[in-house]
Amino acid sequence: MRLGSIHHLRIITPGREIARGSLHFTPDGRLAALSPSDQGVSGPGAFDGSGLTAMPGFIDIHSHGANGCDLSHATEDAVRTIAEAKLREGVTTWLPTTWTESPAALQAMAGAVASYHQRSTHARADFLHVEGPYLNRTQAGAQNPQEMRPPDVDEILGLHGIHPVRLVSVAPELPGALDFIRAMTDHGIVTSAAHTAATIEEYRAGRAAGLTHLTHYCNQMSPLHHRAVGMVGAALLDDEVMIEAICDTVHLSRDMVALLFKHRSTDRIMLITDSMAASHLGDGEYPMGGIHITVQGGIARIAAGNLAGSTLLFQDGLRHVAEISGLPLTELVKTTASNQARSLGFTDRGNLAEGEWADVVLLDDDFNVRATVVGGEMRYQA
Repeated sequence: MRLGSIHHLRIITPGREIARGSLHFTPDGRLAALSPSDQGVSGPGAFDGSGLTAMPGFIDIHSHGANGCDLSHATEDAVRTIAEAKLREGVTTWLPTTWTESPAALQAMAGAVASYHQRSTHARADFLHVEGPYLNRTQAGAQNPQEMRPPDVDEILGLHGIHPVRLVSVAPELPGALDFIRAMTDHGIVTSAAHTAATIEEYRAGRAAGLTHLTHYCNQMSPLHHRAVGMVGAALLDDEVMIEAICDTVHLSRDMVALLFKHRSTDRIMLITDSMAASHLGDGEYPMGGIHITVQGGIARIAAGNLAGSTLLFQDGLRHVAEISGLPLTELVKTTASNQARSLGFTDRGNLAEGEWADVVLLDDDFNVRATVVGGEMRYQA
């Protein structure tokens, strides 16, 4: 359903709250205006949002799967299934995320996303996040160490030719990683430190080469120690690095979430799900690539006991952070969309601002998603 306007809303965008107002859209799906007036619901495509809060559509830059599918299925239908599930979380832009696989498997994943993108009907999937295979085997987690290999610029550019790559996760201490990071930066591709045993000196070398992100902070990275602060400590010292956070209270405990939001600016934190196929489905056994995942109590693990992505829904991560941090939504909204957009160079989304895409999530007071709007089109309604 194409919308012209939404009325009687509480509107939240970075640094601004309108207690009761309206959103107005252009015919081509852009935001025309935010109106701080309580006008009636009238005109073509008008929608009554009474009792709801409007925020910029969530941007999940790290998600492998949902609703029984993951990217390793490498079909357009699988990508569409995940994208539909993401809409139910209020996610309007999603970076389908690969993991450590063979070159041929990664190409098939990219091809599936490209096919979906041509006929996009749910969440946007304009770009890829390549997580692996350029990771440290000692920090493999649930990824396959047998397929891990040195950073390869040509491999990424080959994938980029199938479907645009915007983010690559890499262990900066690997041989050739610094030259790889420089090359990615030259091609406009963002790099993120992941599955890494780097020392703070190796981290700083990566930053100097162009590294700007940290992938799923604290997980599969060198820990904080009083004689070697590692990657976890590096993020607490570096005021500029962008930090992915899985705020499911499993990958990061409630105390770690509190610590992160106490010592890092909301301008530098990006909520992600790192979701896998079990997301939206509950406990059970699920395949992911060539391995099987067991989910018990909502926690996904491989047979060895390592965490294997999450079953987190995006809105639940926001709910946890709001409860733990006590910060206002005008601050937390930065962590759900605008930081992701800014850090990846998107200028057409991430805020409720005139001229940007009319990508909007409507939440109730308990952070349940009641509707998701993509380009002015109502694509999900509870």
